[in-house]
Amino acid sequence: MKVVRNKSDRLRQVLAHETAKIITAEGVRDFRRAKLKASERLGNSQHGSLPSNFEIEQAITSFQKTFVSGYEQQLLVERQIALIIMEWLQDYTPFLVGPVLEGTAGINTPISIHVACDTVESVVERLQDKSVELKLTERRLKLNNNFIFLPTINFEYQNNEIEVVVFSLRQQYQLPKSKSQNRSMQRINLKRLKELLAE
Repeated sequence: MKVVRNKSDRLRQVLAHETAKIITAEGVRDFRRAKLKASERLGNSQHGSLPSNFEIEQAITSFQKTFVSGYEQQLLVERQIALIIMEWLQDYTPFLVGPVLEGTAGINTPISIHVACDTVESVVERLQDKSVELKLTERRLKLNNNFIFLPTINFEYQNNEIEVVVFSLRQQYQLPKSKSQNRSMQRINLKRLKELLAE
């Protein structure tokens, strides 16, 4: 039994690293799709042996540090851009969330910011003052054990995709669930981001 378990662990590890490569180098954002793609590439028919999202996040961090030249500098630039956007939106209690905060951002990963306002139009007007081309979409998040769709504003700034998810004032202190782990999403406010960049 021990040999089988070790073989399964090795398979999961190999799949996690191949999935990390697909997410980082090819820009596939959906973890499940990237897992299945990695599984097909490696000829794995045992979909029950797929790595968890948390294992993939760890593999992404390892892959980027090892193979992506200038990754630390790229992450720093993305966090500096997040700071600029959050300063634009400081009246709406902005938080940085997602891969740019966690250090797992790959190619084409958006900088994700959560804000709170009861009227999306107010946030849109603030961003229109910055001469950026806006696109309104929705983002599906798990809040209080229920999936909900929240209005989302997408735009490009300094060649980086920005995603601003708008929570209502009532929802602003309810932390969405992380996709990769069974816990609340990590997030930091403007003050904490400044401290992080100063470290």
